[in-house]
Amino acid sequence: MKKALLALPLLFVAACAQPAAPPQVASISTPSSAAPTSAAQEQRPRERLDMTPEDFEALRAPYDQCMAGFGMDRRGRPAEGSGRPEPVKEELDKALKACENKVPLPPWEKDTTNPEAVDFANRVVQCLRGKGVRYVEVLNEPGAEIIGYALGGPNNDAASISLGLEHAKECEIASSRR
Repeated sequence: MKKALLALPLLFVAACAQPAAPPQVASISTPSSAAPTSAAQEQRPRERLDMTPEDFEALRAPYDQCMAGFGMDRRGRPAEGSGRPEPVKEELDKALKACENKVPLPPWEKDTTNPEAVDFANRVVQCLRGKGVRYVEVLNEPGAEIIGYALGGPNNDAASISLGLEHAKECEIASSRR
């Protein structure tokens, strides 16, 4: 009987010492480094509201270099000094497809995929109105990449446009902090 009692703790210890099977959970697999990735899978750069014009040009440089590799400028026209004719549609499509992963995304605050972008645009519009811009409204066009604001109203009010442009960056940055 003593042997049986001594064996119980050993069985208990032995049972506890066996590694448990790992729990089964859903996971996301990532491609191995040996697997090629498509342009759509690569991370695109994103513009920020606080970028200087120099920062933005540096952000766009990889796209510009990619397009230059096809003999085109960023708009798909022949690169300056290349002497090339206008590219045919197939050439342009090929270049745009190859370079699409280098096109900077808009600032997250303005991105149509951001569920708070309309709220951000409304805050910017209110800030601009507070600065004296009379004709300014949220611009949320179907199919657009950004949600922004339009200055000038139906008559292109020059004072609203110039005042709006003067205070736009300041209002965008202030509105992003809320």
